[in-house]
Amino acid sequence: MPPNRRGKQAQPAEPEPDARARLITAGRRVLAERGYDATTVKEVAKEAGVNQGLVHYYFGSKDALLLAVTQEASQQYMTELQRLRAQTPVEALAETAFAWGEKLATDAPDSCRLRYELFALGLRNRELTPAVAQLLRQGDTEIARTVAHYRVGHEAAPAAEDLHYAIIIKACVDGLALHHQLDKTFDPLPVYALLRRIMLASIEPSAAPRPPARKSRAQGRRGTPSPRVRRTPRTPRR
Repeated sequence: MPPNRRGKQAQPAEPEPDARARLITAGRRVLAERGYDATTVKEVAKEAGVNQGLVHYYFGSKDALLLAVTQEASQQYMTELQRLRAQTPVEALAETAFAWGEKLATDAPDSCRLRYELFALGLRNRELTPAVAQLLRQGDTEIARTVAHYRVGHEAAPAAEDLHYAIIIKACVDGLALHHQLDKTFDPLPVYALLRRIMLASIEPSAAPRPPARKSRAQGRRGTPSPRVRRTPRTPRR
């Protein structure tokens, strides 16, 4: 925002009620189309139909705007994953969740590109690194809840191994989507199908506790010997 005549920071006009949401929507469009480096705050404000000063008012910088855009997209994905867990039968949850992830990796290139832009920014801008790391942890945790739900058969707190599975799955999906972004001749679907088979073969649903098996008579005889009953000696007949 340009300084006023007295050298103080000029205050933006009174923000509209939905200005922040409009800036995030516009930022997502412009950043995905032009890339982070080519995008200007002025373009985003123009796309949103708001004063340019509102970008700085709400976000402070273009870096923070990209973070907010990606956080919004990530929250939508986590909400959808929560809906899948709530509405999908347990026996179909794994296949349904993998199919949904596959669609994201292949049919949502704009969202994928924004994630990679944010990752690169998090490496360059150390002030932004903690927020990017937190975003990654939130995604890991939500996927881990889905793994735990499938493994246990109901909504449950994820164990450490559930989180490890989640990190592997998310890292593979991000890598396949990035490969597809950079090389349009690369088809990620066969690789994704293999990943799904490996994960489903590895994640064993918890079995219901079984009642103890009944011992056969022979097993009972070979088991712990019963205490002997001391018999009273018989009086010999005369």
